[in-house]
Amino acid sequence: MGYIFMIVSGTILGWQTAFMVHADSVRAQWRFMAVGVVGAVLSGLLLTPELTHGNLVSGTYTVDALLMTMAGALAALVMYNYLYRRDTTKPGLD
Repeated sequence: MGYIFMIVSGTILGWQTAFMVHADSVRAQWRFMAVGVVGAVLSGLLLTPELTHGNLVSGTYTVDALLMTMAGALAALVMYNYLYRRDTTKPGLD
């Protein structure tokens, strides 16, 4: 059940991020959702057992474990957006 939560929360956060930054194609939306899932799963597997009292994989669901997983997905999305953002200025439209 913990893996399902990590995948679903990462997908939803990635989709919302793609919507907020106005992703220009379906491929970009899929990319944001994939980055969200990777961030949620990595933080759920690596950070949550070390920093919180819960462990989503073993079935110990706590609020801080859930929030840590979602924070990991958001951190991955912020890093992805920062590293791969496009230049939004269009020449000739000033």
